Amino acid sequence: MNGFKMRPFGKGMGVFQLIWLVYLTSPIYSILQKPTHDEWIGLALLLLFIVANCLCYWDEKRRMVYVLTMLAIIVFFCFHYHINFWFMSFYVAPVIGLMASVRQFYAGVVILLALFALVFGTHIHQFSGDDLVVLLPSSALMLVFPFIIRAGVRSKELRNQLNSANEEIARLIKNEERQRISRDLHDTLGHTLSLITLKSELAEKLIPRNPEKAAQEVRDIQMTSRAALKQVRELVSGMNAVSIHDEIRHARQILAAARIGVETEGDFAGLDASPLIQNILGMCLREAVTNVVKHSKASLCRIALHEDDSGITVTVSDNGEGLRRASCPTPSSGRGLLGMKERLDLIDGKLTFQAEEGQETTVTFTVPKIVKHQKSGENAQ
Repeated sequence: MNGFKMRPFGKGMGVFQLIWLVYLTSPIYSILQKPTHDEWIGLALLLLFIVANCLCYWDEKRRMVYVLTMLAIIVFFCFHYHINFWFMSFYVAPVIGLMASVRQFYAGVVILLALFALVFGTHIHQFSGDDLVVLLPSSALMLVFPFIIRAGVRSKELRNQLNSANEEIARLIKNEERQRISRDLHDTLGHTLSLITLKSELAEKLIPRNPEKAAQEVRDIQMTSRAALKQVRELVSGMNAVSIHDEIRHARQILAAARIGVETEGDFAGLDASPLIQNILGMCLREAVTNVVKHSKASLCRIALHEDDSGITVTVSDNGEGLRRASCPTPSSGRGLLGMKERLDLIDGKLTFQAEEGQETTVTFTVPKIVKHQKSGENAQ
């Protein structure tokens, strides 16, 4: 945790902390009741306290100096005016939690604890039982407060680091996938395309001298090109083949990693659909689940499959808020939804998107059992 930087969070808190300066009206009132000499000293020190409190959120390098300055002023007020000025330490406690290093943090806690013992030990004879009931719990909370602030800042920093790590992992995976595709294309098609080039050059030279041999070379080129086309189809199929059953397993893993509960309904393993429909539904489900993880801030995701004679319906809904803030509640609101719509158009499918305020965000994919495009393509073959 050494070198743990908290400056952005500290600055944000500094602006918010200004609101709490309104509670200094009570110390100001107490100072104004003192004689003129003590009144001017108290107001000057209180102004210095306010300046130090504001600067400690913006000047990280001298934060410890500002903390010591504020604690010194508080101790002076406690001994010179009244013990109740100790409650001004609530302005110091969160600053200690924002210390840049572990050493400074624990030093601030120890100093705060030592001053607490000094002030209360000196004034213990002035307290009644009722006073202790109020002072001790408040002071205990004050001493715990730096740990609460530091834990919150640390948690935020870890979330940011996790997001950065996930983005880097995604980038590396994409690069690796590009390299794999490049290798597969080179190994699969490189030799075949080189062969087609050589045979086409040979056929061009044979046309004037031996037309029959040239025709044979052209037929070889056609055969080779068909084989290349088959290789491309197999390669693309190997890269994109996804089944709805496999994808639902993957979705559970992704949602569990994001700490989002998942409920499923329907027989995904027994879905009676062609590989093409399985592939498109699986890719759409993957995109929908990715949207839930990235944007929804949901705690629960529901995935339902319904199959009847007319078609197949897959519904993905969540109880979050991410997609509700889209400027236009239509499939064109985001690239992910548009990509799903384009995939479903290939099989005459339909995408429905609902994200009304106060209701669950729901994405529904509906595909017919008989696919017109596929049927016409088969007839053409």
